[in-house]
Amino acid sequence: MNSVPFIQLSVLIPSVFLAAVLDWKSRRIPNLLTAFIAIAGITYLVIEHSAASALGGVTQGAIVGLACMPIYVLRGMSAGDVKLISVTSIWWTVSELLIAIVSTAIAGAILALIYICVNRGATHVPYAIAIATSTVATVFAA
Repeated sequence: MNSVPFIQLSVLIPSVFLAAVLDWKSRRIPNLLTAFIAIAGITYLVIEHSAASALGGVTQGAIVGLACMPIYVLRGMSAGDVKLISVTSIWWTVSELLIAIVSTAIAGAILALIYICVNRGATHVPYAIAIATSTVATVFAA
Protein backbone atom coordinates (compact mmCIF):
# COMPACT_ATOMS: atom_id res chain seq x y z
CA MET A 1 0.00 0.00 0.00
CA ASN A 2 1.27 3.44 -0.88
CA SER A 3 1.44 6.13 1.74
CA VAL A 4 -1.73 8.19 1.92
CA PRO A 5 -1.21 11.82 0.90
CA PHE A 6 -1.55 14.14 3.88
CA ILE A 7 -3.95 16.41 1.99
CA GLN A 8 -6.40 13.54 1.50
CA LEU A 9 -6.31 12.81 5.21
CA SER A 10 -6.51 16.43 6.31
CA VAL A 11 -8.84 17.92 3.68
CA LEU A 12 -10.74 15.36 1.61
CA ILE A 13 -11.83 12.93 4.33
CA PRO A 14 -13.01 15.60 6.82
CA SER A 15 -14.83 17.41 4.00
CA VAL A 16 -16.78 14.36 2.88
CA PHE A 17 -17.59 13.51 6.49
CA LEU A 18 -18.96 17.03 6.91
CA ALA A 19 -21.02 16.56 3.75
CA ALA A 20 -22.38 13.27 5.12
CA VAL A 21 -23.35 14.85 8.44
CA LEU A 22 -25.02 17.80 6.73
CA ASP A 23 -26.87 15.51 4.32
CA TRP A 24 -28.03 13.35 7.22
CA LYS A 25 -29.23 16.31 9.30
CA SER A 26 -30.57 18.75 6.70
CA ARG A 27 -30.79 16.69 3.49
CA ARG A 28 -28.58 19.30 1.83
CA ILE A 29 -24.94 19.49 0.78
CA PRO A 30 -23.88 23.13 0.51
CA ASN A 31 -22.49 24.31 -2.82
CA LEU A 32 -19.72 26.08 -0.91
CA LEU A 33 -18.55 22.75 0.49
CA THR A 34 -18.53 21.02 -2.91
CA ALA A 35 -16.72 24.03 -4.41
CA PHE A 36 -14.11 23.79 -1.64
CA ILE A 37 -13.57 20.06 -2.30
CA ALA A 38 -13.19 20.74 -6.03
CA ILE A 39 -10.73 23.62 -5.57
CA ALA A 40 -8.72 21.64 -3.02
CA GLY A 41 -8.60 18.64 -5.40
CA ILE A 42 -7.45 20.76 -8.33
CA THR A 43 -4.83 22.44 -6.16
CA TYR A 44 -3.64 19.05 -4.91
CA LEU A 45 -3.27 17.73 -8.46
CA VAL A 46 -1.40 20.83 -9.67
CA ILE A 47 1.02 20.77 -6.70
CA GLU A 48 1.58 17.00 -6.59
CA HIS A 49 1.46 16.26 -10.30
CA SER A 50 0.86 18.87 -13.00
CA ALA A 51 -1.64 21.24 -14.53
CA ALA A 52 -2.41 18.53 -17.09
CA SER A 53 -3.30 16.15 -14.24
CA ALA A 54 -5.61 18.79 -12.82
CA LEU A 55 -7.30 19.19 -16.19
CA GLY A 56 -7.68 15.41 -16.39
CA GLY A 57 -9.15 15.33 -12.89
CA VAL A 58 -11.69 18.03 -13.74
CA THR A 59 -12.63 16.22 -16.94
CA GLN A 60 -12.98 12.96 -15.03
CA GLY A 61 -15.19 14.65 -12.43
CA ALA A 62 -17.40 16.10 -15.16
CA ILE A 63 -17.76 12.71 -16.82
CA VAL A 64 -18.74 11.07 -13.54
CA GLY A 65 -21.24 13.86 -12.88
CA LEU A 66 -22.78 13.43 -16.32
CA ALA A 67 -22.91 9.66 -15.83
CA CYS A 68 -24.91 10.24 -12.62
CA MET A 69 -27.47 12.48 -14.33
CA PRO A 70 -29.86 9.64 -15.27
CA ILE A 71 -29.90 8.58 -11.60
CA TYR A 72 -30.66 12.19 -10.64
CA VAL A 73 -33.42 12.49 -13.25
CA LEU A 74 -34.99 9.28 -11.92
CA ARG A 75 -34.76 10.78 -8.39
CA GLY A 76 -32.26 8.19 -7.19
CA MET A 77 -29.80 10.94 -6.18
CA SER A 78 -30.18 14.58 -5.33
CA ALA A 79 -28.25 17.34 -7.09
CA GLY A 80 -25.98 17.70 -4.06
CA ASP A 81 -25.09 14.01 -4.24
CA VAL A 82 -24.23 14.32 -7.93
CA LYS A 83 -22.04 17.35 -7.25
CA LEU A 84 -20.33 15.62 -4.31
CA ILE A 85 -19.51 12.48 -6.28
CA SER A 86 -18.28 14.64 -9.17
CA VAL A 87 -15.89 16.70 -7.04
CA THR A 88 -14.52 13.70 -5.16
CA SER A 89 -13.81 12.12 -8.56
CA ILE A 90 -11.37 14.94 -9.28
CA TRP A 91 -9.04 13.52 -6.63
CA TRP A 92 -8.63 10.03 -8.12
CA THR A 93 -6.49 8.36 -10.73
CA VAL A 94 -8.43 6.18 -13.16
CA SER A 95 -7.74 3.01 -11.15
CA GLU A 96 -8.72 4.76 -7.91
CA LEU A 97 -11.89 6.02 -9.61
CA LEU A 98 -12.90 2.45 -10.37
CA ILE A 99 -12.48 1.56 -6.69
CA ALA A 100 -14.50 4.66 -5.73
CA ILE A 101 -17.35 3.88 -8.13
CA VAL A 102 -17.66 0.25 -7.06
CA SER A 103 -17.40 1.06 -3.35
CA THR A 104 -19.93 3.90 -3.68
CA ALA A 105 -22.38 1.56 -5.39
CA ILE A 106 -21.95 -1.11 -2.71
CA ALA A 107 -22.12 1.36 0.20
CA GLY A 108 -25.09 3.11 -1.41
CA ALA A 109 -27.02 -0.12 -1.89
CA ILE A 110 -26.42 -1.18 1.71
CA LEU A 111 -27.31 2.30 2.99
CA ALA A 112 -30.50 2.44 0.91
CA LEU A 113 -31.65 -0.98 2.13
CA ILE A 114 -31.03 -0.12 5.77
CA TYR A 115 -32.46 3.37 5.48
CA ILE A 116 -35.62 2.26 3.70
CA CYS A 117 -36.19 -0.60 6.16
CA VAL A 118 -35.74 1.68 9.17
CA ASN A 119 -37.52 4.73 7.72
CA ARG A 120 -40.48 3.33 5.83
CA GLY A 121 -41.74 5.81 3.29
CA ALA A 122 -38.40 7.62 3.13
CA THR A 123 -38.12 9.84 0.08
CA HIS A 124 -34.44 10.77 0.37
CA VAL A 125 -31.56 8.55 1.33
CA PRO A 126 -28.63 10.69 2.52
CA TYR A 127 -26.32 9.31 -0.18
CA ALA A 128 -23.41 11.49 0.97
CA ILE A 129 -22.87 8.86 3.66
CA ALA A 130 -22.15 6.28 0.95
CA ILE A 131 -19.90 8.73 -0.91
CA ALA A 132 -17.97 9.49 2.29
CA THR A 133 -17.61 5.78 3.06
CA SER A 134 -16.31 5.04 -0.42
CA THR A 135 -13.95 8.02 -0.28
CA VAL A 136 -12.32 6.66 2.88
CA ALA A 137 -12.16 3.17 1.35
CA THR A 138 -10.57 4.55 -1.81
CA VAL A 139 -8.01 6.65 0.07
CA PHE A 140 -6.82 3.64 2.04
CA ALA A 141 -7.20 1.00 -0.69
CA ALA A 142 -5.33 2.86 -3.41
